[in-house]
Parts: sequence; C-alpha cells; structure tokens
Amino acid sequence: MEKKETDYARYELPGHRIKILGLTIFALLAFLIVSLSRLEKNILILDMLLIPIIVVLGLWLKRFLNRYSKIGFLINELGMFNLDESLIFKMDEIERIDVSPYTFKSANGFIILLKTKSSFKFIPGLYWRLGNRISIGGLVSKNESKFLSTTLLELYEQNLTKN
Repeated sequence: MEKKETDYARYELPGHRIKILGLTIFALLAFLIVSLSRLEKNILILDMLLIPIIVVLGLWLKRFLNRYSKIGFLINELGMFNLDESLIFKMDEIERIDVSPYTFKSANGFIILLKTKSSFKFIPGLYWRLGNRISIGGLVSKNESKFLSTTLLELYEQNLTKN
C-alpha cells in the first residue's frame, strides 16, 4: 500500500508505553536471576553465568525496544495495515466487530472477527491474531481504543453499504 490521501486514520502507539513494558520485563527477569543465585551461600556455576545472562537480557531489551518502539495502525477503506504498510486484514474480510466489555479480549480493547482464519501473530501491547480473531488493545488507552473501534465500525458499515 502506498501512502495516499485515502488513509482514513493513523494510530501510533506512544513509544514510552512500550519502553515501560520492556524495562519492566527486563527488571523482573533480572530480579528472578539474582534471587535464584542468592539461594545458596556458596558461589556456584550458576553465579558465574549471572553476568552473561544479564548482558544477553540487556541486548534482548535493546532489540525489543528498537523493534517495537514505532508500532501502530493505518486504517483506510481497503483495510487495516501496520505502520510499515504490511496488511493485517482487508475490510471485506471482517465478519463482525465486537466492542462488548464482556468478550475475551485485550485490556481496553475490542475484538475483530474475520471470515477467514489466519496464522498466529502477536505485536506486544498492540494486538494479537489467532485463528479468525484479532484483539486490539493492551497498551492502547480506552480513548484510543474507542477511536479505533469507531473508525473501523464506520468503514465497515460503509463497506457493507457498497456491497
């Protein structure tokens, strides 16, 4: 998809949210490693591996933050795309959009049910796709989720009236 004036909406997840998520994961893993190494008073082989493990975790954190610091959606009448313009789904693949608070979905999010099944995909804090379900949410705030769901519902209804 080329960038055109047909882009209806653009949403980019604020970078600080994914950084907080990454740092929290890193801190919990580092705490777990240090706690496990402190169980024995004697220095063990596990203690010698502590520093390289923390270095590897630090490199993983850097890669995680670089990869997921600029994620979001482009929504238009053709479908929903990642910011790198890779297709998530086409508008005509939507069977239903469920914004009910009682469905199994990500926090502050909504579910999109598709007509066809697709492979598993997970973008931390933004969405997950499993089978014919796509759950938008996680690190998306309630207002942002409402904006995205309303935009998708409008485009979905326009697509239904065209067909």
